[in-house]
Amino acid sequence: MTIRLCALAFVLIAAASGHRPAQASFDDWCEPSWQLVHRNLTPCDNMAMLAPGNDTRANLLMLMLDLRGKLLQPPAAPATPDPFAEWPTFGHSFTPLAAETEGEDDYAYGEGSRCRSNEAGTTAFVAQVNAATAVPETDRAVLIAARQGLRPDCAAAGGGGAMTETVQSVQSPLGKSFAAYLLGAQAFYDADYDTAKTQFSGLSAVDQPWLAETARYMLGRVEVNRAQIDAFDEYGYPKEAAADAKIIDGADAALRDYLGAYPNGTYAASARGLLRRVYWLGKRSDALAGSYKDLLAAAPTERDGLSDVALLDEIDNKLLTASGFAAPNEPILLAVKDLAGMRSAGEGRSPIVRAEIEAQRAAFAANPALHDYLLAAHDFYVDGKSEAVLAAIPAASAQAPLNYLDFSRQMLRGMALEAQQDTGARNHWLALLAVAVQPLQRPAIELALALHEERAGALDEVFAADSAITNPSLREILLRTVADAALLRRQANETSVPQHERDVALYALLYKEVSRGRYADFVKDVALVRADAPAEGYAGALSTIEPPPLGVFTQTSTLGDYSCGPLKETAANLAKNPKSPKAQLCLADFMRANGFDQNALDTQPDAAELGGTPSRFKGKPYARLDVYRALIAGAKTPSDDKAYALYRAVRCYAPAQINSCGGEDVPQSQRKAWFQQLKKRYPNSRWAKELQGYW
Repeated sequence: MTIRLCALAFVLIAAASGHRPAQASFDDWCEPSWQLVHRNLTPCDNMAMLAPGNDTRANLLMLMLDLRGKLLQPPAAPATPDPFAEWPTFGHSFTPLAAETEGEDDYAYGEGSRCRSNEAGTTAFVAQVNAATAVPETDRAVLIAARQGLRPDCAAAGGGGAMTETVQSVQSPLGKSFAAYLLGAQAFYDADYDTAKTQFSGLSAVDQPWLAETARYMLGRVEVNRAQIDAFDEYGYPKEAAADAKIIDGADAALRDYLGAYPNGTYAASARGLLRRVYWLGKRSDALAGSYKDLLAAAPTERDGLSDVALLDEIDNKLLTASGFAAPNEPILLAVKDLAGMRSAGEGRSPIVRAEIEAQRAAFAANPALHDYLLAAHDFYVDGKSEAVLAAIPAASAQAPLNYLDFSRQMLRGMALEAQQDTGARNHWLALLAVAVQPLQRPAIELALALHEERAGALDEVFAADSAITNPSLREILLRTVADAALLRRQANETSVPQHERDVALYALLYKEVSRGRYADFVKDVALVRADAPAEGYAGALSTIEPPPLGVFTQTSTLGDYSCGPLKETAANLAKNPKSPKAQLCLADFMRANGFDQNALDTQPDAAELGGTPSRFKGKPYARLDVYRALIAGAKTPSDDKAYALYRAVRCYAPAQINSCGGEDVPQSQRKAWFQQLKKRYPNSRWAKELQGYW
């Protein structure tokens, strides 16, 4: 007997944890964990509280906003946003997403090719030459042609000799100064830094403002690029060793010289960015941290055009994640480093110890509340001492607004109350709602409250008319995972809630009714399906935008291969006779043809997540293989039905020998026996003829 094997594994994309928001705030592959406690970094779980599981940039952003001290209004939205977001979406939830501006992140990721400034440099040079009345027309034409003809290739040798020859004809004094600038630019692009320095140095005192300032700025760029020589490995990553200290000193001095002469000059923002790059290349963390400290305290309009997100990206890229970085005695950067240090132990990594945080008290002299919070966070996340958190953090008085540190304190207190199963936890969350007015604070509390109500068996409170839980994702997770039939039916008929919530409730109700043997209820409730309901789509993943494919339950096509009628007809037959072999096979074929195998609605999230308690909807998940096995074993199963059951049972393992039908696995020997039974007992059936092997 030939056994057909498939080399490619069958991948079940409809994962059991299919609660992925398909909203604008989430990347297509971002699947948050719908829980409060995040002890490890996960990209999708950034919340509006200072926590180890957040991206360091998220924690840094909240501390920066507190430092700024200005109340933020949540962006206008049709509904309460989700409590989680990945970076940089998280950052844009606090400040508007500005239009991209050239150069905003130039120094977050590096100077890059020195040729990058050629186009802008050409434009500026041409404008200055055209405006210079002391340059004769003949010289002007030569200079402009030479600059426009400069096409540097910073990866190859240049044409310095050609440039020298081209500008030799320039005779006017100011024209010669412009020519000297061109020679310096050509040398710079050719990586001939000594020549470039010589040419630019000779222009710093020239009586032409643009030339004098630009040449002085270029002296700094020359030294920065000199420092970058051999600073990176073949993959573009910085080497462990710092750049030569003398070169770094030279770059530092040149850039400071420019900034001293032109503190508000044309290139001042660029020079400050390059200065930070010099500190990074030289592994001078203290100086770099000092620069970032000033930027964190500055208003966005005083930050050289850097948005919050661009600044935090740069800090993360150049300082916080740098090899061997030791946080300086600067409270914000130190706090972010400490929070990251509280993440659960991993390979070659142990959490920071409490004594290390205690020893930092002097560094937090200007912000002792932040230090106290770090100690309480360590008690909770690392040591698991919720009682210590309650002793350290008293309940807040109901005064709005709370900054993000104070909000984090109260969130941590609430989490400690929940850990202690304190009866006051619910009231704590409700009181906190009244003062949660800044971006993403309310969604975090709604998650906490939803988790509490679920675990208290109070789902009716979540869906009451005056419920404080308004976030669509939270409500729909509970409808999908734990709601019983009565609650689902009530929400499906509730006209005061959004249509999407009604559709989700009805979808979950109909699927669970027909898959858990409530056939008569299904026949009644399927009448609630809207005439315009879509039949296409995937309902396994959480989406508060795309409507669930309710039309799948009323369609008259895609019914399988066994000459079955619409699902309502099959359900009606099963309501009359639940043991009907034909009707059972028709239901199984409907499930197969419409992709319902191992449906996400049949699987609970992890116990710590929202929806992680046992489902209130009675009955076990549907599994086609169990149906086939029962019919195969049934002595009264008609021959045609048994042949089809055998055929489908074998094909449950096609083509990768992985059970795609759900239910208890069977060994290959059993699949072989089914195959042989079909071939020997029902050789003339269509199904015996079609099945050419087993898996």
